[in-house]
Amino acid sequence: MTAIRIHSRAQPLSMSTSQATTSNSSTTVKRSSLPSHEKIMKRVKLDVSLTSSNSNVPMDGYTILQNQVLFSLMSKTNCEDCGKRWNGTMNIKKREGLFLILSFECSSCKNTINIETSPKIVSSARRDINVRSQIGSHLCGIKYAGLTKLMGAMNLPGPIQDERYSRWNKDLLLSIKSLSDRSMRKGIEEAVTAANSKDLMVSGDGFWQTRGFKSRHGAAALISCGTASKVVDIETCHKTCNICMGALAIKKSNPDKYKDILKSHQCEKNYEKSSGTMESSAVLSMFNRSVSKYGVHYTSYIGDGDSKAFATLSNATPYPGIT
Repeated sequence: MTAIRIHSRAQPLSMSTSQATTSNSSTTVKRSSLPSHEKIMKRVKLDVSLTSSNSNVPMDGYTILQNQVLFSLMSKTNCEDCGKRWNGTMNIKKREGLFLILSFECSSCKNTINIETSPKIVSSARRDINVRSQIGSHLCGIKYAGLTKLMGAMNLPGPIQDERYSRWNKDLLLSIKSLSDRSMRKGIEEAVTAANSKDLMVSGDGFWQTRGFKSRHGAAALISCGTASKVVDIETCHKTCNICMGALAIKKSNPDKYKDILKSHQCEKNYEKSSGTMESSAVLSMFNRSVSKYGVHYTSYIGDGDSKAFATLSNATPYPGIT
């Protein structure tokens, strides 16, 4: 019979990162982690040698250029068709959010060159720059409205339309959820290998959307304990649903549409108790599903001293036969 040991020293939180491959029309580069991830995490400086040229410019990165600079550069080249110094017009042939098709027409021979400013995502019609900007808007917590203001302040094209942004959010959520699940499962496999056992020690911590004990949203994460700690599970708690709250605005003016929204969406509200109990409740939920989800037991737990998770785990019985 195994007992759960409770400790009071927290481990740092870290997500595992798998190898990724980035591609464009001219090069395929394999990295241990994406350069964009390294920039965000500020852990490793970008290895500028990982390019398809002899320069120090990453070929899969982006550079912001003022249109006048680009036009001046073209004016210093010769037309590929007539051979004369290029002196023509630059136009936007197509725009889709931040993605542009720029058209350069030679005034001498009318030869036209089209340049696409961003590649397509593999097996998708979506443009890389639009997907990246949307993910970035969520990472910064500014979402669509903030992204629109930022692009305006930078004198850049606006993001994709609001309706399309909302549709893409659903697909992005599925992709990020899938990546997160694979990352956490890999973290469990590494922990089992390191411990040579399916009885694991984990640490945990909670976090809330706002400070204090009135936050409507909170979550907790479990982290493996070892030389390379990885997040192995996450549980979220929601006292309200954003879609339900937003739909209240049309409850009286358009009751039929209000009912349709309530029926068609997946309500995220899943918690009724006080915000202060979210952490302990979430930790217990993750303990309760460790066997069905990963086939492992969490037999030791490390947490901070002000958490209610200690008492909750001590009083509960996450696994049959455990006291």
